[in-house]
Amino acid sequence: MASLLQLFANGVIFGSIVLLASVGLSLLYGIGNFANFAHGELLTIGAYVAFVVKVTLGLPFVAALGVSVVATAVVGVALDRVLFVRHRDSSPIVLLIVTIGVALVLRSLIRIVWTNQLRSYRLPLRRGIQFVDTTLHVGSYDVLLRLRVTRDGLTIVAVAALFALVTHLFLTRTKMGVAMRATADNRSLAKITGVDTDRVLRATWGLSGALAAVGGAFLGVQTGVIQPRMGFNILLVAFAAVILGGIGSPYGAMVGAYVIGIAQEMSIAVPGVSASYRAAVSFLVLVVVLLVRPEGIAGGRWG
Repeated sequence: MASLLQLFANGVIFGSIVLLASVGLSLLYGIGNFANFAHGELLTIGAYVAFVVKVTLGLPFVAALGVSVVATAVVGVALDRVLFVRHRDSSPIVLLIVTIGVALVLRSLIRIVWTNQLRSYRLPLRRGIQFVDTTLHVGSYDVLLRLRVTRDGLTIVAVAALFALVTHLFLTRTKMGVAMRATADNRSLAKITGVDTDRVLRATWGLSGALAAVGGAFLGVQTGVIQPRMGFNILLVAFAAVILGGIGSPYGAMVGAYVIGIAQEMSIAVPGVSASYRAAVSFLVLVVVLLVRPEGIAGGRWG
């Protein structure tokens, strides 16, 4: 059986990717009041742009990540300016249908540009760093403690923590962040008090796209390949993290992402549970938590 410590570390790494995928999703729901089913395609676009800059152009990964963030943020803002600005007062159901249509269009465009071919996408291979490798004897049981983490994994966790901190500072220390919080609390009241809610929503799309780009790029790094459905494949897990944390709360989404990530990986240690059931574990955890706390971990609160 795999070391529980190793599975926990793997869960933290995967949870970091889910965090990057889910925070932007939560922001758009909290401020725009709709579930963005095109968010997965923004992750995919971010991964492909980073791939082109890193592999095709041969630039450093940091540069590739920066270009990906800017490009995907621009795509997000463009979607708002061209399409979603016309649906500011539409019902959440209408907006949901629109985002599904946008997702299908974006996925088709991705396939036209990059085809369905799997592409290898990874930072230079390095040996993992061995932190622990020992066995504890507890009564008649032997407990394996082994932990090896790759530099890629450490980078993913560090970058996720950095972006979580930057997002927190942006939401609490900048005028736009305060305007976002006010709009999420009551859009009509925010508009009456002078907040440019259209500008706030455009900024939210940009921030959501930027976070999605980072999540998509590192998802490609962690899995080793990129393909047109990669964003869609993680979208439901991201939604589970958002709902688990409390719909509309970016901080709740951060916590929910790690709960989901760790639960998925640790489930492998349960006898009879194979790796193919990891996604189902996410929703089992979601159901159990919502039975105990229907409003989610953070209860939809922003602070």
